[in-house]
Amino acid sequence: MTNKERMELAIRAALTSGKMLGEYADFHVDRKAAKDYVTDADKASEDLIRSILLEACPEDAFLGEESGTSGDDKQGIWVVDPIDGTTNFIRKIPPYSISIAYMEGGQPRAAAVYAPLTNEMFSAYEGGGAFLNGKPIHVTDTTEPVECILGLSFAHRHPKDAQLMYKLIPSLSMQVNDIRRLGSAAYDLCSVAAGRYDAFIERKLYIYDIAAGVLIAREAGAITCGWPDGDDCLITGDTVAVTPGLEKWLMGELEKNF
Repeated sequence: MTNKERMELAIRAALTSGKMLGEYADFHVDRKAAKDYVTDADKASEDLIRSILLEACPEDAFLGEESGTSGDDKQGIWVVDPIDGTTNFIRKIPPYSISIAYMEGGQPRAAAVYAPLTNEMFSAYEGGGAFLNGKPIHVTDTTEPVECILGLSFAHRHPKDAQLMYKLIPSLSMQVNDIRRLGSAAYDLCSVAAGRYDAFIERKLYIYDIAAGVLIAREAGAITCGWPDGDDCLITGDTVAVTPGLEKWLMGELEKNF
C-alpha cells in the first residue's frame, strides 16, 4: 500500500469515527490522572479506528492512546489519538479532533486529522503535500513577529514545564499579534499548516498527539522540530511548528530561556 493510499485509509477511518462520535448522546467520564480524562467514547473511537486500519493492513502495528501498542512495528505502525481534546469533547467546546498517522522508521508517512464539529479534514502524505477537505494548504509567508498568530498550550499536567510556559508568555505576547489556545494539539498543528497560525509551541506532548499534525504541518511548508534544549519533537514531545520566515526569531526567543 502506498503512502497516498494509507492517507486515504486514515481519512476513511477518521470520518467513520467522527460520524460515530457525533451520535454519542451519553457517555461516561473517568479521570486517568490529574487534569486528564477519558470517556467510553474515546475507547469506542479507538476500537473502531483500529478495526478499520488493521482489517486493511493486518501486517501493521497499532499504537492507541487508550490501548497502548500491539503488533510488530517492523513494517510500520499506526499512531492514533481517538479524541484529541477530550475535555473539549466532554464540554462540547470546539475543536476536538481525531488524529491518525502511519509511521515508518520513526517518521510519519501518511496522516489525517479530522475535526467533526467543523467537518474539517486535514490530511497529508510524505512528498505529496497537505490538504484541507481535499484542497492544498500552505503555511503563511509571515516574517515579522508583530504579525504572528501564535498557538500554544500551558503544559498544565507537568508543573516544571508549565512554569517555563508561564515565563515565556509575557515576553511573547508583547511581540506577537495575538495568542491562541484551543485544546487540541493535533488541530493546532493543522492550524499552522492551513495558515491560520504562524507558529505553535508546546511541551511534553505524546507521539499520538503530534505524529499526524507534524506531517501535515511539514508537508504544508512548516519547520517542525524540538525545543533548543532537546531532540526532535517526535522523540521528546517538546514541539515547535513555525512558518520559515519566523523560525530564527522564535527559536531565539525559546533559547533565551535555557
